[in-house]
Amino acid sequence: MPKTPLALMMVASLLFATSACQPPPAKPASDKLEAANNSDKPKPSAATQTPDETKTEPLVEAKTPKALTKALVALSETKLTNELICTKLNDTMQEIDNKSKFEDIHTIQRQLEVCLPTAGNSGILQWLAEYQALYGRFLSINQPVNEQSFYTLMNLAERGEKFPLAALKKVTPRIRYLLGLVESNADVNVLYLGKGDYTFHHDLKAMADLFIPYLPKDQSAFIQRLATDNQSVFWHDATIAIPFDQVLERAIFWQDYIQRYPNGYAIEDAKSLFAIYRYLLFFGSENTQWTDDELREFRDPAQQQAINQLGQSANSQLAQDAQGLIDFMALSASQRQKKYPAPSKNDNGDKLDKRQKAKYQLATALQIASPWQSDHKSDYKNCFTGIVCVDSSPS
Repeated sequence: MPKTPLALMMVASLLFATSACQPPPAKPASDKLEAANNSDKPKPSAATQTPDETKTEPLVEAKTPKALTKALVALSETKLTNELICTKLNDTMQEIDNKSKFEDIHTIQRQLEVCLPTAGNSGILQWLAEYQALYGRFLSINQPVNEQSFYTLMNLAERGEKFPLAALKKVTPRIRYLLGLVESNADVNVLYLGKGDYTFHHDLKAMADLFIPYLPKDQSAFIQRLATDNQSVFWHDATIAIPFDQVLERAIFWQDYIQRYPNGYAIEDAKSLFAIYRYLLFFGSENTQWTDDELREFRDPAQQQAINQLGQSANSQLAQDAQGLIDFMALSASQRQKKYPAPSKNDNGDKLDKRQKAKYQLATALQIASPWQSDHKSDYKNCFTGIVCVDSSPS
């Protein structure tokens, strides 16, 4: 039976009363560049406000059933528009490349603020991966950048100094554009990679903060940690770019994460990260050594103290490893060879030097293999540049 005008008025009046009692919606967080640009601007009109700011205002301001009906129709149209935007969001993000402008990313950020609150977890994680990938494309530089002017400008940008006009004229327009973003305090910066090399980077914390409110604890803990750790370089030219105490702290974090979330988000990536930090903690790297060549003592007494404390901590894999290292360092050369016999030559037929022999014996004592001695494709993951681990397997 069709509803009478009186019935429609009663429904509209009820909706009007309900909407009037609702608290105002929370405004989405804006990024720092937009905040800086808009700090001195007047309040935007309804035509330029975000959907969250405008979608309920007509309902609250409606004074008659007719006005409320029109507001409800407009609200339905806005909802349909937002749903269409969210459906196409993956495609929109994939359109970003190294010819796009920062305003294009702003648009996607605003769309995410609309879409994230109602999306399912799998969709959010997919957007997260796409969002990280789009920044990689946006900041990439296809053309050769080995000119001296480029390195001069990148060095100045890293130190927060002004760019000389003469040097700017010698680089490509895209590099000038990205340097302008760095200078204007957008979430783009310059990252030193070591050996005089640089790259453009972005604020990983800002990226994580956009998604964290909509993720469960295990997922938010994972991406928050990567956002913190990967804001600077961890590894370059077989050199560990962070100090010993940070390697120790990261190893402890991933050990605890695995225990806390055994079935959590990206658990295999978490195990891989733990294996890497665990290995580097006790063996160092080719160009970073914590001990003398024979693994008798640490070069820094503070590192020895940290290992002693770790060995005395609550029972855990790292505590057992630390105590095993302490015991190993106290053994004489003959005791080591008797307990952990080492070959005289490596697989290539070359004679083992003192360090190689000591590391071979320690690996046997601690039962720790190099995390890079694997041919499994799943082990080729890069977890050191973003907030999502990405496949880096050889093609």
